[in-house]
Amino acid sequence: MADITVVGSFVMDNVARMEKFPAAGQTVLGYSLQLFPGGKGANQCVASARLGGDVEMIGKLGRDSNGAAFRKILSDEGIDAKYVFESALPTGTAQVQIDAAGQNRICVIPSANYDFGFDDLNKLDSSLEKTAIVVLQLELRLDVTIEILRRCKRLGKTVILNPAPAVPLEKEVLAMVDYLTPNETELAILSGLPVGTDDELFTAAQKLISFGTKNIVATLGVRGALVADGKKAEIVSGYKVKAVDTVSAGDIFNGALAVKLSEGVPLSEAVAFANAVGALTVTRAGAIPSLPTRAEVEKFIGNSLRNN
Repeated sequence: MADITVVGSFVMDNVARMEKFPAAGQTVLGYSLQLFPGGKGANQCVASARLGGDVEMIGKLGRDSNGAAFRKILSDEGIDAKYVFESALPTGTAQVQIDAAGQNRICVIPSANYDFGFDDLNKLDSSLEKTAIVVLQLELRLDVTIEILRRCKRLGKTVILNPAPAVPLEKEVLAMVDYLTPNETELAILSGLPVGTDDELFTAAQKLISFGTKNIVATLGVRGALVADGKKAEIVSGYKVKAVDTVSAGDIFNGALAVKLSEGVPLSEAVAFANAVGALTVTRAGAIPSLPTRAEVEKFIGNSLRNN
């Protein structure tokens, strides 16, 4: 059984590139339109696999060409897909806009992802019992995700929750999370506090920890990531790179974090590695196509150290 279990979404990204995002009611000309496999769950799972993690994926795909494409990816990456179920609904899709600076706007159509329900959970046998780390996001139905959290809590499993797309979460939910990994916007939504300065970031993180979350790992883009555990808070530095596509950076960060935590390294070291993986990823186009191998990441870190 896998060390890391990702329960989450499959989304085929329709990516349009343009100089500037259109304003409301405005039409702009773009550079290109491409199709890339992605989705938070799939991105995190494949990222973990390419970085050497022993990983399985749990989710739902449509009986369509997009679903077949994802199944081939899982097979090619050596990912256990025993519990990737079929839906009568189409595979999830997304409309993604990327501007010249590499920033993005995304609209996700969940489709088969929202068809993953309690009946599917009850088919999992002992999968959650045998894994060490469970990685979750919020691209499945919220009620189903909360039930998975409850089961993981009863089983004593380590849970990484990437709270995206962000919605306010009850204290009971946050108390079941070992590692909460928001970006700055998501941290503000979850805490209800501003996050414009470092002091505000620390205060917002501390508020969530007061609800019972054990660790906050908030991604800060090029600055790196805030790490807080209730005793101390620090910013683990990131890497300056020329961004081509930031769509999957947070997902890949989570996959990398899961791999390093499964290897038993200290949290600050795991976050430093995840920062490097995220930085390398944004220098390439696409979600899953951009994901680096362990060797590529180690070379990137080595080159960065020599250049500083």
